[in-house]
Amino acid sequence: MYWDLVVLLLYFLVVFYFGFHFAKNTQKEEDFYLAKKEIHWGFLMISLVATETSSLTFLSIPSLSYKGDFRFLEIAIGYIIGRTIVALYLLPSYFSGNTISVYEYVGNRFGKSTQKTLSFVFTISRLLGDGIRLYVSSLPIAFLLERMGFSVSAEMLGMLALLILSVVTIVYSVFGGFRAIVFTDVLQWIIYLLGGIFALTLILFHLSETSITSQIQHLETLGKWKVFIFDYNLTGDNSYFILFAILGGAFISIGSHGTDLMLVQRVIATNNLRSGQKILIGSGIVVLFQFLLFLCIGSLLYLFYEGNLVPADKVFSHFIINEVPSPMLGILVAAILASAMSTLSSTINSLSLTWARDWEMDQWFSPRTLSLFFGILLFFASLIPYFLVETWEKGILEMGLTIFSYTLGPSIAVFFLAKGKKNLPISGSLFSIFFLLGILITILVGIGFKLSFTLLIPIGFGSVYGLVTLTGMIKKN
Repeated sequence: MYWDLVVLLLYFLVVFYFGFHFAKNTQKEEDFYLAKKEIHWGFLMISLVATETSSLTFLSIPSLSYKGDFRFLEIAIGYIIGRTIVALYLLPSYFSGNTISVYEYVGNRFGKSTQKTLSFVFTISRLLGDGIRLYVSSLPIAFLLERMGFSVSAEMLGMLALLILSVVTIVYSVFGGFRAIVFTDVLQWIIYLLGGIFALTLILFHLSETSITSQIQHLETLGKWKVFIFDYNLTGDNSYFILFAILGGAFISIGSHGTDLMLVQRVIATNNLRSGQKILIGSGIVVLFQFLLFLCIGSLLYLFYEGNLVPADKVFSHFIINEVPSPMLGILVAAILASAMSTLSSTINSLSLTWARDWEMDQWFSPRTLSLFFGILLFFASLIPYFLVETWEKGILEMGLTIFSYTLGPSIAVFFLAKGKKNLPISGSLFSIFFLLGILITILVGIGFKLSFTLLIPIGFGSVYGLVTLTGMIKKN
């Protein structure tokens, strides 16, 4: 167990090195937020994949194939379609001006009120969602500390783990800026991927008494290789009905990679449109194979634990804790942390960017000061679950995972209207109200009708687009 802790300490030291190594010449906004657009598109693509991959993805994707099949790949196919649409339709507009925040593009079209509204919603959703991701990511460190015999309460261990994780992430984000974040993302993605490959190899080793061919045939007999769902259930959940799944995946990707500043920042940080298109479409393909790797882990875990009652959402964690020897356990925990820290560092940098440019705080504060502020704010957001009673904690965790689905649909509508309409039929202030109303409608309809997550974003998109269009028709008449 002590060797596992040594591995984690070495990992943190390497991350610190990256932060301080790239600390030079990061005082100006162009370098701190976009690294002067000098980074090769390949590194930016890997950084994009690492940023959108959280520790929840690392631990939860195997549970989908453990309890079911490979139908989640339908969503990944939709991701590629959605990114292709963004690359061909929205991205040229982002490269046509001299903006470093995509919300500036909307502000130039529809006014400052819309720009600030989008920025504010982005800030709240990121603080809530990624604060909860930070909380979940601290649990493996707390587990190691507990195994080492620290005689304090679980809550105190959890908060200590949060503090360690936050300090390391804040330091390299604040000192190294975007350049350090990108190259640290690449390192963390490699660790994350190698961790997944090692876990897959270890499971295969444990299953070596039976031939691989017979194992594959057994899984096929059980229907666990199924990818496409063509049967529509009139009374049940249709989240993975092929049309809804691919459409939902496409909308999710259009929203996240076309309107979410944290992810778009990696695309516009390249020096030309063609490289940006390579980053977007290439990242979708990488994510597809990444999902395939972890879905394979889940299927093999089903064979490994067949006959044993292991909760699906904890099966990969259970395997890591009980079957992975030291010091490889430390490496796998580092992989979990890597998937989290890449997302969190990007959140800090993008929140700093949006408040520097969209709220013009760069007149008063340096990029590093803003990054430090949002890093500390993110740490306090991660403490929220500790102050909730247990019955509410599950709800807030689920909200953290789904909150982006409620906001992405209206955001997509705003950007598509900015691209397609020369002039709005309404004022910028009323447009901002329609945007917020679209989010509210999506939440109410989604909760009220218990809709699958694949339908939430189209509803949000239709709400805002419909409100603007209807108002324009009324004004004409």
